[in-house]
Amino acid sequence: MERATLTTCWTAGGPVGPRCIAFLRRVRGGDAYTLIRNADREAVVKALAAGFVAWVGQSRDDVRLTERGAAYLDRLARVE
Repeated sequence: MERATLTTCWTAGGPVGPRCIAFLRRVRGGDAYTLIRNADREAVVKALAAGFVAWVGQSRDDVRLTERGAAYLDRLARVE
């Protein structure tokens, strides 16, 4: 039986990490997510660098999940 491996997504600053993954899961919940937690403001930097989220409109408080972010979360859920 082959062992499943999980590929780690890297940005210029290193791997996205568990805080960013938790942030992506919160963003996935709807069309737009408003940054309200301090942890969200830290995680959005890595998520933006990885291309997993994008700003919504002119606001710097609302983000949405990109196709790349959704695909990454799907891969995590399937443990690929």
